[in-house]
Amino acid sequence: MIKRLTLMAAMIGAAISSMVLVPATALADKRVALIVGNSSYQAVPQLPNPSRDASSVAKMFRDAGFDSVEIQLNVGNLEFKRAIRKFEAMADHADIAVVYYAGHGLEIGGTNYLIPVDARLASDRDADDEAIPLERLVSSADGARRLRLVILDACRDNPFVTTMRRERKVATRGVTGGLGKVEPTSTDTLIAYAAKAGSTADDGDGQHSPFTTAVLKNLTVPGLDVRLAFGRVRDDVLKMTSSRQEPFVYGSLGGGNVSLVPAPVVPQESPVSDVKADYELVQKIGTKRAWEVFLGTHPNGFYAELAKAQIEQLNAQPANPPPAQPNVSMAALSPQQPPRTTRESMSKEAIEWDKVKDSSDPAVLQKFIKRFPDSPLSLNAQQRVDVLKKAADEREEKARAEREAQRQAAEEATRKAEQQKAELAAQKKREDDERRAREAEAAEKARAAAAELAAQRKRQEDERRAAAAEAERQAKAAEAERKALEARQKAEQAERENTAKEADAARAAAEKQAKEAEAARSKAELAAAKEATCKDEQSKLDALLAKGSEGAGVDNLKQFSRSVSCDRLGPVVVAALDRFNAEGAKRAAAQPNSPELVRSAQNELVRLGCLSAKADGNKADGNKADGRLSPPTASALSRYSTIEGQPADNPSVTEALVSELTKHTTRVCPIECKSGETLEGETCVADQKPVAAPATASRKNEDDEDNARRRRKQAVREQEREALPRRAKPAPEAPHVRQQALARPSIVSGGGGGGGSHTMIGVGF
Repeated sequence: MIKRLTLMAAMIGAAISSMVLVPATALADKRVALIVGNSSYQAVPQLPNPSRDASSVAKMFRDAGFDSVEIQLNVGNLEFKRAIRKFEAMADHADIAVVYYAGHGLEIGGTNYLIPVDARLASDRDADDEAIPLERLVSSADGARRLRLVILDACRDNPFVTTMRRERKVATRGVTGGLGKVEPTSTDTLIAYAAKAGSTADDGDGQHSPFTTAVLKNLTVPGLDVRLAFGRVRDDVLKMTSSRQEPFVYGSLGGGNVSLVPAPVVPQESPVSDVKADYELVQKIGTKRAWEVFLGTHPNGFYAELAKAQIEQLNAQPANPPPAQPNVSMAALSPQQPPRTTRESMSKEAIEWDKVKDSSDPAVLQKFIKRFPDSPLSLNAQQRVDVLKKAADEREEKARAEREAQRQAAEEATRKAEQQKAELAAQKKREDDERRAREAEAAEKARAAAAELAAQRKRQEDERRAAAAEAERQAKAAEAERKALEARQKAEQAERENTAKEADAARAAAEKQAKEAEAARSKAELAAAKEATCKDEQSKLDALLAKGSEGAGVDNLKQFSRSVSCDRLGPVVVAALDRFNAEGAKRAAAQPNSPELVRSAQNELVRLGCLSAKADGNKADGNKADGRLSPPTASALSRYSTIEGQPADNPSVTEALVSELTKHTTRVCPIECKSGETLEGETCVADQKPVAAPATASRKNEDDEDNARRRRKQAVREQEREALPRRAKPAPEAPHVRQQALARPSIVSGGGGGGGSHTMIGVGF
């Protein structure tokens, strides 16, 4: 019986040793977090989500079992700094330190800043005093031993960027809305950005920003490595923002799984060799209960099936097999000796009791109780069984206590060993760091000494070559300077080896090459100056050409043409000036009542018979197409407008009017003759006067009549002579470029015989 119990204890111990649990250090990690959310900004519009995001993230860390979670909402500059200082002390005693910030952030001159709610950033110079440098927040977690994690949801579109004045004179002092890339300087540190460095992130239309929504979903999954968690965050944000926003993580961690929440304790299958050993142990025991314990420890696999077969065999055996004899002896107990009676000594059960009363096997006693349940000796047998069970329980309890003590001692030894190992590793790391620091310092000193020696040698070399390198001036003459230096060096060598005459010749050659180099440099400088002048004048010319010829464009271009000095721009300026003058003349000609338009209209009015033009072209008569809007021209325009049914008041000559005049192919204005003339075809001729009838009058009257008749004849002849040049020429069959000289109207009075007067319409220019 003792051997069987010992084997069972060994089997249970083997089963316990086959379980693999999560290391106790993973469960004992101290985790702290600082959560900051700024929404209620005082100088710019408020952000709706950061305070809600921070509250949800703080709850997530509390639910994950963090030892300390500090949350700060809508903090000003002083409160922000105090919270960081308090968190530094907490992180120094923690294994994992996490910092989360949601709000405004910006980059100025390569430095990232986080913006408190009371910040006043009127200028880029205010950032150092009004904002919190990101490096200050990152360094607050440096004291953590295993992991330092900084999460920044601070890349939103920043209104401070548009309102901030740029007063820094440094060229690199640029201001951008997003945060710049930061590489952590300490090991085991990660910095997670809501968006890639230099870009902005969405604040979101929902309860949380897209980045915080993904963080709440993935960051505290038990056993999930923090790098894989942020990989899932990246995928979720890209999906939610249609690939507009891509989170980024900077920094690196070592090998192994690093999770914010430990994985749950799970059993692991034992090696096959351990399962086989347990099976062989239980096989030696051979009881059904032992096989059931084996199946509870190893429920699956080849040996589990064998154990089930063993149980089936035991179930198929008879109900009361012969009791197994113990293989070892057991110390005799002190059972109570019941009083013997005459009946007991004589009965069968007394005989059987004498056989089993000293047995240490509870099964034998139980068999006696089953055979004689009503015998008083059964009570003694039951007491004997209870004593045996109690003794077995005490031994089992003692063995269990010893195993527990051994386990605790082993764990304590393991913990101390790990602690000692960690201390040794830390000491070794400090020693390595100090050694590396000393080596780095020594290397730095060696490099500095080498650099100083190289600089000294270089100075000496420069001093030695100063005389030979006198011709070095500019980088553009590098080749000529190199040749001059080689010539000078050759001259020095020749001076030591050859005669003074050869040395003088070498120096002369070197000086010549130096002069050539100087000439080349001067020529290059002159060419560069001319090119710079041409570029400057080209930009001025481009500006003038871009403005065009309108307004003062022609005058400005004329003034520029007098001052231009670049040769290749001369033809360009002349061509541009001609084009500007042509454009100006074209615009002037297109203005109403311009001389060009008036001259064209006069020619067309003459062609259409609305304006007369004398052949002698006397300007005093106003009959020449001189481009002036004279009264005859204005009258002709009014006459044309009246015939065409258009307003005749204040006539104006425009391009539209000239175009309209050129469309007419025949006479528009009719020929009108003056008083005493009659239109015959297209010619005005003088009327014939009737001859007076003879009368009986005095001589005086006859003489008067004769004189009057002579005067009338003379008048008729004069009128005929005047009428000859006024004969109208026939109109051409088709329009021609010289139509203004054709179809000129005659100024002849119409009518015949009536002697009535007619109004004169057509006159000269």
